[in-house]
Amino acid sequence: MKRGLVVLDHDEIPESEWTSRVGTLQERLAADGIDIALVYGDVYRSDDIGYLTNLCIYWNEGVVAVPAEGEPSFLTKLSPRVHIWMRRTSKVSDLHSGRAFGPLVAGLLDGREPGVAGLVDAALWPAALVTELTGALPGWELRPLGGLVREQRLRPSPNETALIRDATALLDEALRQAVAPGLTPADRVSVVERTLRRGGYTEVLVDTASAQDDAVSVDVTGQYRHNWLRAARTVADPGGASPTGALEAALDAAIGAVAAGTAESALRYAALPALTAFPDGTEAEVRWIDQADLSTGGDYRPPGEDVRLEQGSVGAVAIELILPGGGRAVVADTVRVGPGSAERLTGSREPRS
Repeated sequence: MKRGLVVLDHDEIPESEWTSRVGTLQERLAADGIDIALVYGDVYRSDDIGYLTNLCIYWNEGVVAVPAEGEPSFLTKLSPRVHIWMRRTSKVSDLHSGRAFGPLVAGLLDGREPGVAGLVDAALWPAALVTELTGALPGWELRPLGGLVREQRLRPSPNETALIRDATALLDEALRQAVAPGLTPADRVSVVERTLRRGGYTEVLVDTASAQDDAVSVDVTGQYRHNWLRAARTVADPGGASPTGALEAALDAAIGAVAAGTAESALRYAALPALTAFPDGTEAEVRWIDQADLSTGGDYRPPGEDVRLEQGSVGAVAIELILPGGGRAVVADTVRVGPGSAERLTGSREPRS
């Protein structure tokens, strides 16, 4: 369940940008002959809905229906009691509640000639829901679509990028406190949760791990407004001998390789020299995860895909080690891809010594 402050502030994201987000999707629908697009979300994966409407799926499920022309509608299994709050904090005013999405969508389309209803990111829809809609919409073609909204989210706008920058200092401070010596894993999680929630983060995911007896990792992925950031640190207790400096050097090298058009594999190659400091048998993974995919840890990417970084995109460069003894260590920072280098958003802006 998501918790935190839901903000609709036109000084942060102006009205024109909200209108443009929906309008860009509608242009694509019209070009592809789609009468209405259905965008599904639940508490685990709802960023497309947030991006289009500012709605926060804090519990349960929801579907945004975007016609090729006209205003979007929001369908939810939540009680109508939440409609007042949703209208005040979102960009959608046409709200419908019911026990099942089949009847809700059928009711919304009642009186319209059957046409094409597109399922955005269809591969991620629950199969039972697709079956339900098929039965509820006789005569309609249900057309599977790709990640049309996700594609719009891959390069944050200047306003979104400003919000991401606003959120970085808070994440850095939370991590600084969380890696202090002497804290228990529960203490570290509590510090991060308390700091980020108070600062306006809606979602906070914290993972702690022990690299060796003298080192600890704290890995944080957080949502601020509808954007995501990730940062992780591995530190040794005073007097420890873990080669945490080598891990930081590997992260610096990987971030140093970030540039528009660079393949993700180039980040791995850049990090390899520093990773030789670790014992034989160490398994190392170097990843780029776009901020549009951080809510799910990039789990839905096709296996083996060698992503090429796009100018203006924001994402996390992360290095995770599995040590021969079973320990784990993680470092990560969020960066923005520039034409020839990266802007490091979390962590030091200068190379570490």
